[in-house]
Amino acid sequence: MKVYISGMITSLREDQYRKAFKTAAEYLRKEGHEPVDPSTLGKPEQRSWHYYMKKAIPQLCECDAIFMLNGWSGSKGAKLERMIARELDMPVFEEIREIDLDTGNYGQEEL
Repeated sequence: MKVYISGMITSLREDQYRKAFKTAAEYLRKEGHEPVDPSTLGKPEQRSWHYYMKKAIPQLCECDAIFMLNGWSGSKGAKLERMIARELDMPVFEEIREIDLDTGNYGQEEL
């Protein structure tokens, strides 16, 4: 299954969001899925939020499901991505363990 990873980017340090998305991608690969990581589109400070959303939404639309990282509800973009996924009847999966952003402790829900 092709799974889009969605979560907070703009409000986090680069090392925090990169680690979160990378950890999720590794987990999804290990579970036999094909992760789609929009955090690889570039640094938020290089372009506008609108620019990245216009690039990310087509990636989401090519996927079979969405995986919501912990803290997603604090992100305008992740909320939009989740709404689109739900409207497209995609399964929505969420992380279930708590995050410690300073240590990079990211937990995932099994698909």
